[in-house]
Amino acid sequence: MILKNTLYHIDSVQNIDDGQYLAHISLHRESEIFKAHFPNLPIVPGACLVQISKEFIEKNLQQKIQITHFKNLKFLKTINPDEFPEITICFSYHISNPPPAPASGGESQFSNPISHIPNLKSQISYPISASITFSKDEHLFCKLDYLFNTL
Repeated sequence: MILKNTLYHIDSVQNIDDGQYLAHISLHRESEIFKAHFPNLPIVPGACLVQISKEFIEKNLQQKIQITHFKNLKFLKTINPDEFPEITICFSYHISNPPPAPASGGESQFSNPISHIPNLKSQISYPISASITFSKDEHLFCKLDYLFNTL
């Protein structure tokens, strides 16, 4: 389920360092999610925070990802859209185990050793580590650290 434009919209995204980004989003108080979770006290579900983080990384990489392992998942404070209609997301990612560098010596015929093999290139991926925080001013709502692969 895509939450962008139904639960939130993106106000801005900034590249603050290599692989590190700062985004500002606004929550849609009228979203169907808040009618169910909870009718008189709307709270952003934790699963939605994970999905939002996944959507940001997919948008940035311009590629679908699959979360494979949570290293850290902390929900520290609830996000009520009436109290916090805008939140900040800081996210970064890097390859956990980069592929080995090509052997020195003779040049390879191919710059990517698997690029010439049909359909194999898309089946090989390396685990990528992501760190995400959701906050607003001095309020820290959520910290996520997980591994993912590109699809």
